[in-house]
Amino acid sequence: MSDLPEDLIEEILSRVPAASLKRFRTTCKRWNALLKDQGFTEKHFRKAPKQSQVLFGFLGRLKICSLSVNGCPSIEVIDEIRLTDPVYIYEQFVISEVFHCDGLLLCTNHKKTGLVVCNPCTRQARWIKPSNRHKMSDTYTLGSYQDIKSNNISYKILRCDKYEDKARFEIYEFGCNSWRILDVTNDYNLTRYSDAVSWRGKTNWISWDKKERTMVLVSFDYTQERFGVRMRLPYYRSGISTISLSVVGEEKLSVLLLPSHRLRREIWVTNKIDEWNKVFTMDKWKRDWLVNAVSFLFDDEKKAFLCCERLYIPDLCVVGEEDEKLKESGRVYVVGEDKEVKQVNEEAIDVFYDYVPSLVQILKLSQKRKRGD
Repeated sequence: MSDLPEDLIEEILSRVPAASLKRFRTTCKRWNALLKDQGFTEKHFRKAPKQSQVLFGFLGRLKICSLSVNGCPSIEVIDEIRLTDPVYIYEQFVISEVFHCDGLLLCTNHKKTGLVVCNPCTRQARWIKPSNRHKMSDTYTLGSYQDIKSNNISYKILRCDKYEDKARFEIYEFGCNSWRILDVTNDYNLTRYSDAVSWRGKTNWISWDKKERTMVLVSFDYTQERFGVRMRLPYYRSGISTISLSVVGEEKLSVLLLPSHRLRREIWVTNKIDEWNKVFTMDKWKRDWLVNAVSFLFDDEKKAFLCCERLYIPDLCVVGEEDEKLKESGRVYVVGEDKEVKQVNEEAIDVFYDYVPSLVQILKLSQKRKRGD
């Protein structure tokens, strides 16, 4: 390929999946520099095929895995995310919560005293000092926007401080390295019904619209720094006990609805004009434990979904801190077109996330922004 024009090489490499392309860094210095160029990484993010992987974790450890749903379902561990605590350099950073956006992972610890954004594919990480107002009950999300000055894609962190039935917000900009209070009006409960997900650069939650008396999808725009209602859910009635939100291939939104009797599962996916279509229904779902929370991933091509039910096991004998953690654990199931439920994992988990590798660069404090191509 050394005889090919540079622009043609760049065009070819921009269409290679990130997980494969990262191995080309050692090919030559020119390719290594190209794969770190922000203009190229943004082009690659737009053009390269997205390869979904799964993040599994338990007791603060995260593993990147590939999942096979053909025949006997299996999980293959690809990599493990290890972060060294910058304060206690001889200790591993114990991850409590993770938020995924564009291949970047925003990780926090249990007390919310540690905050780090990392890219497992490029091995980049940036530690961020939490707001002076941080609390253990805070939630953090990550989103993208186009910087007007540099014309590059940049990122912000949204901090949500819950108190009573209201919430206060702060925003963190990577270029400024500082937190500022966000003066926004929000009439929605963003944390009660489901975890947040990133879609098209915005953070999305399921919430209750008091005026319309229905469940809606609320989003936060990181460019305008304000909330807005994106759409209603497919339907809502008092019989729905659990709702879970997910993203299909970073292109569509999907929602899992569980009626109160908990023996039925419905999955709805958005189409090109953001209308809901029901794509999966399963009755007589059997389980052995009390379901505390549910997360899921749906494969539109294989018509299969991966479901993680976080369970509460009341009769477990608790003798220590680790055993106490085991009381709230999870089991992962794969359900295909044949509607057969197959358990995948043998060990308990407490974290379950979708992950799509990318070459997106994390802006460093000393890094000067360059205008993208």
